[in-house]
Amino acid sequence: MDWLYRLSAGYRARQWNKAARQEVKHLPWKGWVQARRIGILFDAHAHRADLEALRAVVAQLKTQQRSVTLCGWTAQMRPKNVLYNGRQLIFTDDFTWKGEAESGNALEFVQTEFDVLICMHRTAGSPLDELAAQAPAGMRICAAGDQDFYDLCMLPESTDYIAYIESLSAWLNKIAPTS
Repeated sequence: MDWLYRLSAGYRARQWNKAARQEVKHLPWKGWVQARRIGILFDAHAHRADLEALRAVVAQLKTQQRSVTLCGWTAQMRPKNVLYNGRQLIFTDDFTWKGEAESGNALEFVQTEFDVLICMHRTAGSPLDELAAQAPAGMRICAAGDQDFYDLCMLPESTDYIAYIESLSAWLNKIAPTS
């Protein structure tokens, strides 16, 4: 099956690049104070050093009684005979040859409803925008690139993600809940 994934890599990347034109499923925005389920997507392949900083963000948000799902795109096939219990990694073989989420953490992510969904990295040819578009969310935020289907685009000033989340929290507090 590895040969099929290698053969269809270009097609999958083109499908994922079309995510910005997709229709997204919005949930009612409860407001930042009531937001409990937060999803964070990042590129674990291109930004490996960010993993520890993002784990610190997850720990900080969990102290605020929030449930956080951190998923990193690896850009590789799932290694055979390796267990990834407790690690939220997304592999190429979590998707069909057409680029649709079919198993693993990718499928679990798009089936979860989030109050806030944050995409930290937008890499061309990666499924991060596709996952952000398919997952139902009250508020979608991107930390880079164009706004597209995202509700808010706020660029981080540095790689200090804790400071980024704190400044993002201040803005999210100002957005009134929808009724």
